[in-house]
Amino acid sequence: MITNETPYIGKIKLKFEKFPHYRGSNSGILNKIHLDLGFTKLVSRMYPLQVIDGHSNIDPDKSLLIRKYTGGKISTHTWGDDNDFTLENSFMSLDDQYIGDIERGWWYYKNNMVVCESYPHGVSIKLKEDNYFRKNKEYYHSFDLFSEDIEGYYGYTHRGGQLFKIGDRLFDGDYIPVRSDYTQKEWDGWYSKLQKRLKTADELDKKWLTEDGIAGFIPFNKRGSKIIQNWDEAKEAAINVSKYLG
Repeated sequence: MITNETPYIGKIKLKFEKFPHYRGSNSGILNKIHLDLGFTKLVSRMYPLQVIDGHSNIDPDKSLLIRKYTGGKISTHTWGDDNDFTLENSFMSLDDQYIGDIERGWWYYKNNMVVCESYPHGVSIKLKEDNYFRKNKEYYHSFDLFSEDIEGYYGYTHRGGQLFKIGDRLFDGDYIPVRSDYTQKEWDGWYSKLQKRLKTADELDKKWLTEDGIAGFIPFNKRGSKIIQNWDEAKEAAINVSKYLG
């Protein structure tokens, strides 16, 4: 039996596909890659039930898990002058700020992440593995986390993301890398990657590589002059990355 890795109710089918990361109204969504053969992959795809007469294709048990463990909820997002635009099954903060769709909420749950209440759209708090901070309540109403619960702050957009921990560097998108900020091994490794890419790059890539230089190969959690000393600075770094990638 194939486990449903999505937050939907529907049918799961096995297929061989080379590029399974696509979705559509009739083509479903990727559930899991079971076997990667290189030239093709054995995957399972979820085909959610069609919504008819208000019937939801969302798994209620998974919606409950999202509400219970992420500090967010699945609700209807409305916007516009007269709230005439709506998105059903949205992942939202408890004070009704939009974060993403239900797949984003399910991603939070599966990755031990909780809503960052002061910056819910684009930043999450990642907790240590199997260490959700629990309260004796049916649902969380706030997350008064202890520092020992936290693994880091994760800043993200649809383009990517980065986890920041104490000891990392506070990300600064305008930072110009200085050799003395890094070990010789780190600097030589990034410089080697830059030179390797320049040798095979076309004219457009060379323009980008020349403009970004070595900074384009330095991880976001190492791009900045300041070392992160506390969780407030880790959150600041995550916010900076979210804005940078946005």
